[in-house]
Amino acid sequence: MIERQVVLKNKTGLHARPASKIVAFAKDLPCKVYMEYEGKKAAADSILQILSLGAKEGSVLTLSADGEGDKHSVEKLDAFLQILEG
Repeated sequence: MIERQVVLKNKTGLHARPASKIVAFAKDLPCKVYMEYEGKKAAADSILQILSLGAKEGSVLTLSADGEGDKHSVEKLDAFLQILEG
């Protein structure tokens, strides 16, 4: 299992539009990736779970994955979140 903390830079936080972009991106990753914020954990391929996090700009998210390609998946999602606009 690999974990990485990232700061959410999207000015609007994780509302419907950026969450849907994350879901579309995460579905192409080689393993399941999770996002955690303030004790809540969400699968990156579930829009409802992402929205339930309620993360805003500046929030520190913990990305995690377990399985084949876990490091690659977390790195790719981290890079995607850095350029995510909503």
